[in-house]
Amino acid sequence: MKKVLMSFFAAALFSAQVFAQNISAIEAREAALAMTGGGTVSSLELLTDPVSGPVYQIVIANEAGQFDVTVNAATGDVLRLTSVQPSAPAANAAPAANAASADGRHITRQGIDLTALGITPAPPPGFRIFRPRNPPVSRANAVEIGYLFLASQGFNYAAFRRHSGTDRNYGRWAWELYFMDGWTQIELYVDMHSGEVVVFDIDW
Repeated sequence: MKKVLMSFFAAALFSAQVFAQNISAIEAREAALAMTGGGTVSSLELLTDPVSGPVYQIVIANEAGQFDVTVNAATGDVLRLTSVQPSAPAANAAPAANAASADGRHITRQGIDLTALGITPAPPPGFRIFRPRNPPVSRANAVEIGYLFLASQGFNYAAFRRHSGTDRNYGRWAWELYFMDGWTQIELYVDMHSGEVVVFDIDW
């Protein structure tokens, strides 16, 4: 009798998940690519999130880096977009990211003009455990960069809410900032040396 009940429970759980999965893998893939601005899908899995239920977990790589996208399998909504790996410049590419351009300006990978903010980016030193004392990018600079970056991503009404100080991320020191656009919370990590946004995490 116990085995029969367990089999019935497993079948019911499977049926509930299938019923909740209204979005196909192809539709989820298209929603994720639209959010990242295109790229190559390297992984797509259908998982069960304890809060959201069935979700597609999709990894996409493009010129901007590598992104982890979570799509609700029932509605097709993008629940989370996380930048998990910033892009690396090609070996033969011109030094455009965070480098001085021909007219002396300093442009980040996201197209943000740091010179207009009074910032002269500097390459990070060798491995350091401790936070740099006088980084080129101050907290106020990082907030301004956050506003410019979010505007470029379509979050024109984002407002800075708080910061969590600094943290080491991908081997670099960055400011950890939180913005709100309506009910959407956005977390940004801004490199303290280059001004580059190294993490862009949306909590819908």
